[in-house]
This record gives sequence, C-alpha cells and structure tokens, in this order.
Amino acid sequence: MRKIVFMVLIVCIVIGAQTLVFYRGIYSAPPMNICDIEDIQVSLHLPTEFIDVHGTGEGTVLIDSSHDNGFELEELNLLAYRIISRGYSIEYLEDSESLEERLANASAYIVISPATAFSWEEVEEIRNFVDNGGRLMLIDDPTRPAPESKDKMNTLSTEFGIVYRNDYLYNLKENAGNFRYIYLTDFEDNGITKNLNKLVFYTAGSISPSEKGVIFTDENTYSSIREVPGRYSPVVLTGSNVLAIGDLTFLTEPYNVLDNNQLVSNIADFLTDTSA
Repeated sequence: MRKIVFMVLIVCIVIGAQTLVFYRGIYSAPPMNICDIEDIQVSLHLPTEFIDVHGTGEGTVLIDSSHDNGFELEELNLLAYRIISRGYSIEYLEDSESLEERLANASAYIVISPATAFSWEEVEEIRNFVDNGGRLMLIDDPTRPAPESKDKMNTLSTEFGIVYRNDYLYNLKENAGNFRYIYLTDFEDNGITKNLNKLVFYTAGSISPSEKGVIFTDENTYSSIREVPGRYSPVVLTGSNVLAIGDLTFLTEPYNVLDNNQLVSNIADFLTDTSA
C-alpha cells in the first residue's frame, strides 16, 4: 500500500511540476474583426438592352472545327446572331474537309483555341486567303480546356507576326469582382474600338507585340508570367484583316455587359465588312 501511495505521490509531483512550468492560464481568444458586409464592394454588371446598328451584305463566315477546338457551339450564339443579321451565313470546317476548297468560298475565317497544330500547308492556304482580302479572327483563352492551345495557335498566328503568351492578366486594384476580371478603357481609334468606353474581359491572356494592340490594360494590370504591371494588349489587329483576341468569355451570354455588346457588334462588322 505504501508503494502505491508513494507512486501516486510521485506522479502528482511530476504533473504539478509540469503544470507550474508550462501552464500559462486559461486561453482567451483575441477579439475577431468582423467585416461589415456593407463595406464589401463587388462590381455586378448585368446585360442591358442593346440596339445593333449595322449594314448588310452577303458572304460566308467559316469557323474552324478541324483542330480539336476548345469551344462549344452555343458559346458563339451571340456572335452568330450578329453575323447572320448582317446577311452572312455561318459554316463549320470539319476534319475531313479541304481547307483550301472551303476558304475559296468564304469571306472570313475564325479559329478558336485549337488543340492540334496547323500544318505548313494549312498556314500557306490561310496566308493566301488573307492576302486575297479574306478576314481572319483568332481567339484563345486561358480558361479553355487545352492548356497547350496557345502553342498550337501560335503555329498559325506567328505567320502574321502575332504571338499568344501563356499567361493571364489580372488587376488587384480595380476589377469586376474577381482579380482576373479586368476592365479595359484604353483604346486605339479604329473600327474594332468604335463607340467603346469600358469593357470587362474574363481571364484574358496577353498578345504580342503590344505595338499592334488596339485595346490595352491600365498600369495596374499584371501578367501571370511576368508578375510586373504594364500596358498589355489582349486584342491585336495586324494589317486590316487579321484580328487576334485573348478572351472568349466576353463574347458569350450573360457576359455581354458594359460595352462588350458593342465590341461583339464591331467584331461582326469586321468579319462581314458591313459597318454602318
């Protein structure tokens, strides 16, 4: 019995010593800084009524579907409606079809987020199409399902002096509710930027060279690969008939907010050459 009492006493002494050394009293949590929800500012833009003023003509806009392109047909509904309302038809290039033959009957050609590269022969055919007055629009987007699509797009775009950078643009100071939703208010004066005051692009990538840019970011916008602020361009126009864009989402509903609607109409004018 004495041994048991002695062991219990030793244990109590050890526990007591540890308590005296390590115990710092009952934990009291610091007060929480609760943000007032009224102080949180989130920019919310809703589509508004838009009157599309345009001319009419006739021709065919060919959309590439032969390079495992990363888009769904319904994403182009808004642009397709604007094109059709100008008197033009829309057709799609499938895998088994001849690009040369289809371009011979087209007025404009659209390539969106290709996942397979363009061959040398295809690039030459598209170059001839552009040299003969055809309109070419290239669109890629950092959110497309094929992360290597920029490399594949560059197999075509570099023929026209355009390089898609493997980045996304972001702005921590002013944005549309997400740091990747950037505002654009800096425009060159041409048909693509007609009647534009403010756009919002949703996870756009930058395109080089910026000297060919027609729409620019502000000085607080960063590139994810450079991590320095600068005047980047997600929309480039080379010559009069090759347009490159680094965002697809702004073309789709319900993201046709602010002046995005006007930009979609300007793009439709570019593709159909039917500006009012």
